[in-house]
Amino acid sequence: MIQRLGNAPYLLLVGAAFFWGGNAVAGKFLAGSLPPVTISFTRLGIGVLIMSPVIIKLFKHEREALKEHFKLLLFLAVTGVIGFNLLIYWALNYTTAINATLLNSTSPLFIFLLSALLIGEKMALKYWVSMAISVIGVLFVITQGSFERVLDLQFNIGDLIMVLAVISWALYSIYIKKISGKLPSLAVFGYTLAIGFIVMIPAVAIELSIVPIGEVKLADLSALLYIGIFPSICSFLLWNRAVAMIGPSKASISLNLIPVFGAIAAFFILGEVITIPQIIGGCLVFIGVFITSLTKKKSVQLAEEA
Repeated sequence: MIQRLGNAPYLLLVGAAFFWGGNAVAGKFLAGSLPPVTISFTRLGIGVLIMSPVIIKLFKHEREALKEHFKLLLFLAVTGVIGFNLLIYWALNYTTAINATLLNSTSPLFIFLLSALLIGEKMALKYWVSMAISVIGVLFVITQGSFERVLDLQFNIGDLIMVLAVISWALYSIYIKKISGKLPSLAVFGYTLAIGFIVMIPAVAIELSIVPIGEVKLADLSALLYIGIFPSICSFLLWNRAVAMIGPSKASISLNLIPVFGAIAAFFILGEVITIPQIIGGCLVFIGVFITSLTKKKSVQLAEEA
């Protein structure tokens, strides 16, 4: 059963998006108590602690592979493990949630474009169609069905930081594919997690010497544990496995599910109201992802018949 689930890339992607959707809510909850680098460092620290038996075992058996691919692993750690979440936490100090969510929803587009520019990946028309449907759904969710709100957005430093976050994630998603087959997915994740944690030590030391920490309550600790376990470990493992199977561009469609799951989490955890436009937008996002899944299955079936 577990093996079958591990070979179902679109189910893995839905699971990754589900946990990342909760990450946005937890990050917003923590913003008033902890500065962004400290949140990211604590998140990585929890992940390293949980994964330490695996990381130690990997270091014993995959030491030569670590040396051989260290530069690429460092790049993945900086862009995906550190950069994406850190930039989001930082951006939320300067921009509104609607701006951040809107810019984050452009991740598939950046992955598509950078995949074409950097690795020459070509995408069939059906994937562009599914991405367009999903993006329209995301716009419904974050604009409450009023597209005039998009025209009224004013970009500030936080918006520019969010663009960097999206580009950082796109680069990670593209180059995680390049290392697949050279190292096991678990080794890639374990090494990038450990490298990211080490790289962030001087950064968090500098931040804590400048920015004071607010009162940390039990709810804050619970939020830290959540982002340290589910988005930081579970989502990355699910995402890396799926990307290795179907590639970054096809997998990127599922990222449009993150705002949908985030809205649901906000409803239950923060008490926010789910509106009709959010429901309509959520359905469109799921349709876009579903189209991608169907077309992939069809192509696999045709290949087997041939």
